[in-house]
Amino acid sequence: MKTKYFEYIAVYLSVLLVCVFVGIIGRLVLLEKGADEYTATVFFWISTGFGILMFAILSLFLNELVAGLLNRFLKAKKNGSPESRTADEDLARIKEEQENAFIRLELSENKNSARNIAQIREQQQSAARNQKEARIDIAILYARREFVLYVADDDLKQLGRNIIIYAEGINFENIKPVKVKGLSSLDLYHFGWNIWNFFKVSRQDRAAQFLKLTFAEALKDVEENSIKTHLKDDEQKGLIKIMEDLADF
Repeated sequence: MKTKYFEYIAVYLSVLLVCVFVGIIGRLVLLEKGADEYTATVFFWISTGFGILMFAILSLFLNELVAGLLNRFLKAKKNGSPESRTADEDLARIKEEQENAFIRLELSENKNSARNIAQIREQQQSAARNQKEARIDIAILYARREFVLYVADDDLKQLGRNIIIYAEGINFENIKPVKVKGLSSLDLYHFGWNIWNFFKVSRQDRAAQFLKLTFAEALKDVEENSIKTHLKDDEQKGLIKIMEDLADF
């Protein structure tokens, strides 16, 4: 900073000396030509001041002009140089590679996310199916133990198939009747309520329909609405009792 300050002093001092020197020369010339002392002195100050003023004006405009031309020249040279073009191309290529990398990363994350969601959904669905199948197995085992002394073997198997139809919500057209001996209507009602309460896949009127179709001969004289209203009568009476959870059987 100090060096630049002294440079300015040296430049302007040199200009002042030159202007003074020119003014002195002009004054001497005027005196030789016969001008009086006052006129020569006035010319000296005017020429010196004019010289300083012209230098200030020229330095002001010329500095801006030279700086502008120099910047434009350097910029044009930089843009036109092979090194500059190479650098710009490298920057463009790097930027493009980064954008492509981000796109690949985003696609990969979306793909992995979709795959993970699909796997989780499949696992949950599989777990639900397994749980449902396990409950159906429990219900069939319960039915076999309760009815093994009162129905034939083929009817016992058909009873298991009917339970699957009920639990899966399949159309009751596929239900086939089961012949039963030695059990009362109350026993069949209790069995129907236990199956309905264990699965809870429908309203009790569907459970009543299930009983009516499965034990068609034993309940031929009973209406479905009557079956529905008596499902839980006398809970601890009969051979088949009311159970809150078949898994405890």
